[in-house]
Amino acid sequence: MAKQFIREIKPHVNLYRDTLNGIAWIEDGSTGLGISVHSNIDKSGSVTGMKNLGYWDRSDRIVQSHGWKYNIDRFVCDKDNKLEMIVADECMCQGCIERRQKYGKTNILLA
Repeated sequence: MAKQFIREIKPHVNLYRDTLNGIAWIEDGSTGLGISVHSNIDKSGSVTGMKNLGYWDRSDRIVQSHGWKYNIDRFVCDKDNKLEMIVADECMCQGCIERRQKYGKTNILLA
């Protein structure tokens, strides 16, 4: 993984992108939270288990970044959450690129 600093959102809240797979996320140092627009599990978690339990579809694509496994075919974003909207605009994973091509950037939340 190549963690690229994109910009500071506000003090202790920074936006990053994985240069290998395009996943974007925010690290909120004031709360200890990470913010993404893709469902994810810890790197030690079981993708097979998530699929077998029906939480993720068998055909969903999974990428790894900074200790997490992200399902790039699941897009979860609250349009009223400013930080999630920033991540939605900045994520360059294959799933988000395809979503933008289909719906356009302004309608990304329709997906």
